[in-house]
Amino acid sequence: MLDSLSDEWRVARLERLGLKEDPFKLSADPRYLYLGPEHLAVYRQAQGVISRRRGLALITGDMGMGKSSLARRLYDVYAAEEGLDICYIHTAAFKSAMDAARQISNALGVPPQRSFQRQMEGLERMMADAFTANRNVVVLLDDAQLMVAEALEVIHRLYNFDYDAKVVQILAFGQSEMTALFEPNKAVNARVFVRLVLPPLTLSSALQMVIFRLRVAGRNEALIDDDAFELLYERSGGVPREIIRLCALSTDTLLQSDDTVISLDVVREVVKA
Repeated sequence: MLDSLSDEWRVARLERLGLKEDPFKLSADPRYLYLGPEHLAVYRQAQGVISRRRGLALITGDMGMGKSSLARRLYDVYAAEEGLDICYIHTAAFKSAMDAARQISNALGVPPQRSFQRQMEGLERMMADAFTANRNVVVLLDDAQLMVAEALEVIHRLYNFDYDAKVVQILAFGQSEMTALFEPNKAVNARVFVRLVLPPLTLSSALQMVIFRLRVAGRNEALIDDDAFELLYERSGGVPREIIRLCALSTDTLLQSDDTVISLDVVREVVKA
């Protein structure tokens, strides 16, 4: 009952601010995905890897930079596209080559096998059938920095099995240490078509992201005054997730007052906590 009353109170307070819902939820909601110029450039290049069958791409970025959101957006965009088989493995923490082969096979609908060799043969057979049917196979690996080096053998095998066009496009998303995972494996590293980096947002892009989220939630006016936002941005380091977190904390503080705009004092209180 207490939780229900608390929720009702929060909804009422948000409505007072002209918001139909919380604009700064940390959960992944595709409606709130904002791609500023920096991230849109990476997204377009990732699309090019898929549509032009370029093979292997590495997309790196620090924690909270939006790698998973980008990977999910690519999956959502291409999942319904004809002539394309796509899978998204949200945590590619493969513990061995066999684990990698099985998880990728399972995601693509290839039956499990008892040995690595048979599993790879099944995966390769699926690739051959896809090529014959002129289908593009796309594998999105998120948190790929968590896989063991041995798992790269699967990627090596898939790119040794090739025709005049890349049968499979693998896009690996991970933190910066993912680069150190690939570099020692010269055979796989040489297969990388492009290395993309998600940079921090500029002040302008961060502001546009916040304005975008407010509009989705129903408010067209600014919610944070300029000085307050500059401090918030400075403390966030331009990391999208941190910007949203600080905005959420600032909004929570605002809801407990009668003010309608987040002031510099509110943000100072939040970043000090």
